Amino acid sequence: MKRREFLGSAAAAAATLLPLPGVMPIVHAQEKGKLTFLTPSSFSLAFSPVLYASAAGFFAKEGLDLKVEAGRGAAQVVQLTAAKQVQTGRTGGANYMIARVNSNAPVIAIATIAQRSPFAVISSKDAPIRKPQDLAGKTIGVQSAGGSMEATLDLLLMRSKIDAKSVRRERVADSAASFGMIQSKRVDGFLGNMSSAIRLTAQNYPVATMAMDDGVPGQVYVAEESVLAANKDAFVAFLRATYRSAQELSAMDDAGLQKAVALMRGKFDIPGSDNTPIALADMRANRELWVTANPKQLLRCNESQWKEGESLLREAGLLKQPTAKPLYTNEIWEAANG
Repeated sequence: MKRREFLGSAAAAAATLLPLPGVMPIVHAQEKGKLTFLTPSSFSLAFSPVLYASAAGFFAKEGLDLKVEAGRGAAQVVQLTAAKQVQTGRTGGANYMIARVNSNAPVIAIATIAQRSPFAVISSKDAPIRKPQDLAGKTIGVQSAGGSMEATLDLLLMRSKIDAKSVRRERVADSAASFGMIQSKRVDGFLGNMSSAIRLTAQNYPVATMAMDDGVPGQVYVAEESVLAANKDAFVAFLRATYRSAQELSAMDDAGLQKAVALMRGKFDIPGSDNTPIALADMRANRELWVTANPKQLLRCNESQWKEGESLLREAGLLKQPTAKPLYTNEIWEAANG
């Protein structure tokens, strides 16, 4: 697949609304205490702040009826939230900002869960990609055009002064099975979340990984503006329970993490979670992404980080319009943690 102009694909993704099976569109404001949360892909321990809060009953204790659905890409989370087919979800910081600014999406970030990118470049030890300069001239697999993975790749290339046109893109799944495309030389590497990289390593695949940091908030929770305004108490309950979940998971030793994973596995189908060494490594790697310089600020949108992220996106030419509306709000976080 030839590389698409990122802006065009992102704008098209934001404008195209794809229905999620089993989730009915919302015409009126939701009843107090009911939300549907959409993950950007199949269930993973990367999403454990919400999955553990659900399995441990934290949402129920807050009086919140939360349904968790698995989505099909970060761009879809923005699409379905904007269409009021779901009330909240997790998506990439860069693709969210592009949709918010360029397409005037009525969706706002209410929390930052991954302070930096959760993605890595996965390649083979026989031909490793260990630094951004190694990407030049390569063919790299991404999960979807215009999604958070491609945004991260574009920004990483820009910061490293590498011509983005020198890197071809192919669509591949973010899964261990995609390593076969590297072995068959269809791609030189692919972008996956840290969970995928850890599972491959634990299964003794000859994997090389390069963590990615594009300078933009990694993953955020979003809500449609009018739904947020009409259901503030429900979103406060959501963030309070998720904050408690992430704090508890961050403080657990391996024995505690093992129990937490078992609890989540009892409610959700999470690939690889039944392999204890893989699951523990997965949890350790992912919870490092949640913590800022001040752990008590977990989930809060950091003003300086968001300002830097917006500046980088403008430098890359990915934000074409003035920023007419705020990119995030900490009002819900403050109400949940006040």
